[in-house]
Amino acid sequence: MEIISHFMALFLEILPPPPEGTPNELAKNGIDFFATWIARCGGLVAFIGAVKLGLSIKDDNAKEQMLAILVMVSGFMIKAAVSDLNVFHIPTTYTEAAANLEFKSILNFVGKWIRRVGAFGLFMGAAMLGLSMKDHDAGRKVIALKTISSGGVVVAVSAILSTFV
Repeated sequence: MEIISHFMALFLEILPPPPEGTPNELAKNGIDFFATWIARCGGLVAFIGAVKLGLSIKDDNAKEQMLAILVMVSGFMIKAAVSDLNVFHIPTTYTEAAANLEFKSILNFVGKWIRRVGAFGLFMGAAMLGLSMKDHDAGRKVIALKTISSGGVVVAVSAILSTFV
């Protein structure tokens, strides 16, 4: 019995002391801890997407480039979403004005990232067009022009997103 109590004492010395503070402080610390690590994971996803994009540009594979862009943007969105948790603040008493304000703030957040994806599509299409002009490749020119136009449509729709509210 003495050996078991000795091991229990050693085990309890290894564990960190329990946190102290009010329940609100403990909850805030927990939320901050998880937000930090979720943001780091989002940064890692964005980094993996950027590496994947670099490799897919080398191979000139449009599907892989688009997948890499989506991975990269999703990582940035994860990081941005937890960087400012006040964007998703829900008040305890929910009035119609508060609900409209909440919806508009979420819509602005989503619209900003959709606009960035569209602008990146414009950029990739312009780069593809320049490279296809160098090679005199008509098929790649058409694909590049389609990429430019689709990126422009995404930017335009995200710019007028507030008219649908």
